[in-house]
Amino acid sequence: MKINEIAEKYELKKDDFWQHALSGNWIITHDACEKIAHKENIKFKLPTVFRDDNKNIAMLGSAEMNDVQVWTTGEVSINNCKNPYPFAMAEKRLKDRLTLKLINAYEYGIFSDSEADSFKNKPEII
Repeated sequence: MKINEIAEKYELKKDDFWQHALSGNWIITHDACEKIAHKENIKFKLPTVFRDDNKNIAMLGSAEMNDVQVWTTGEVSINNCKNPYPFAMAEKRLKDRLTLKLINAYEYGIFSDSEADSFKNKPEII
């Protein structure tokens, strides 16, 4: 699916996504990923959490949509996130990545804004 097809299928609004000026990739908001997961009835499994002194956190998890199951990680470190809530950010990254994998969005260069601080609140239209 391309971004226009995703936007139409999941009733996303203009502020739910934008195109990153430097990479040309499409960036979709975490809220839009939540809408997609809800519409697709994606089932998330309880993740396994790995951490060292709460500064570096990784969550390994899986999700299922229809008969398809995927797994991935959501990670946070002081080097890739300025958010003061690392567990919440790791969970967002995990769920967004699982959602985008299940709808095959990555093959079209579509990423979640939770995946990189450089994507946050920077709607850079090219």
